[in-house]
Amino acid sequence: MFNLPKLLILILVVGAVWYIYRAIKREMNRVREELRKAEVDKSSTGEPQPLVKDKDGIYRLKDD
Repeated sequence: MFNLPKLLILILVVGAVWYIYRAIKREMNRVREELRKAEVDKSSTGEPQPLVKDKDGIYRLKDD
């Protein structure tokens, strides 16, 4: 049914899709934790935390 080159390509594609899926889930969890932390910080003081533009151009919470 499958010859060897097609099977190897299929295995590589499945492996790449699995790796990308895991990377996306890991990033979603990281962002979720960062948002949860920001929400807890905001609720403890009652006011929003200031954001500072980082060297890479991404706004992050100001470190005290």
